[in-house]
Amino acid sequence: MSDLQTALLGIGACVVAGVYAFNWWQERQFKRRSELAFAREHDDVLMPAKQSADTNTDPVARIEPRLDAALSSAVTAAEIFPTRILPALMIDPVIDYVVDIELAAPAASASLHAQLIELTSDWNKPVLAAGYDATATQWQPAGVDSNAAYARLRFAVQMSNRAGCVDQDKLQVFRATVQSWADNEGAASVKSLEPAVAHSMAVQIDRFCSDVDIAIGVNVITRGGPFAGTKIRALAEARGMKLESAGVFYLRNDAGNVVYSLDNHEPMPFMPEQIKSLTTSGVTFLLDVPCVAEGLDAFEVMLATAHAFSSTLEGTLVDDNRTALTDETIDKIRRQLTGILAKMEAGQIAAGGPRALRLFS
Repeated sequence: MSDLQTALLGIGACVVAGVYAFNWWQERQFKRRSELAFAREHDDVLMPAKQSADTNTDPVARIEPRLDAALSSAVTAAEIFPTRILPALMIDPVIDYVVDIELAAPAASASLHAQLIELTSDWNKPVLAAGYDATATQWQPAGVDSNAAYARLRFAVQMSNRAGCVDQDKLQVFRATVQSWADNEGAASVKSLEPAVAHSMAVQIDRFCSDVDIAIGVNVITRGGPFAGTKIRALAEARGMKLESAGVFYLRNDAGNVVYSLDNHEPMPFMPEQIKSLTTSGVTFLLDVPCVAEGLDAFEVMLATAHAFSSTLEGTLVDDNRTALTDETIDKIRRQLTGILAKMEAGQIAAGGPRALRLFS
């Protein structure tokens, strides 16, 4: 074998290795994206193993009582902000551990908010700050972006989300940090729930949320040749979905909240720069039930879109076990979805509402 042939073989081997390495990296990125999106695993209503053992019980009839009387407290904000530093009006005593301070004289609290954010940096829980404006008779943001001084202040940390509930000792540290700052400012009073009581509430809420944390997935898989990425994109955009930077198509409502998503059934995401050359054996539609208002309507829209994809691409609608979706199966999903939505409503955590969007983040 000549030196040229040896060199060419070496170059070819490097190219092949590079392709494998790139594909491995892409798959790892996809898995990481999925893990971040669903830190606490969803139940999938299409997966029989995750359903209740009492298969003869109609889910609509299994609506449980409300968490407790405290859940009647109203949420005071109508808008969800995705950033870690949330506005004051989002404070909700049902899902937040709140420390309420009365000062002898108004004080700015940006430094304390920054300290609390640093303290909780690895808790994966939002920290909120609010000050009471006596002139406007309402609570205002009082965090790191505020220079205003208030005599009454509230600091809060969210007690539960998809990453789980906060530990009791962390609540104790949070309260102690606020207490120390308040003492230095000459506080007239500092009030909060005992950390043990708050933690008990957090555990109760976390269990409730775990019970209703359901995802509905519908797959369209090929019956022959692979689906072309360009055709998938055209069909998705015709149905109002947009491909976002994470490599997933989303249908969003007027408020910008996700109604449902469309992802590659294979590990490779639909990266915008690669979709022209991408092919796949299937696509997956996903409805994140707790995060979607009007969930039944959203499911019907998603199902109609999946049917349209199946017809145009000449594919088959299946569940995660690659079992064809029948009318009977779809009716069962509707009944289960109705039960979950009713249970959330009864628990004062309406699907797609401000409280649900925070808890299921």
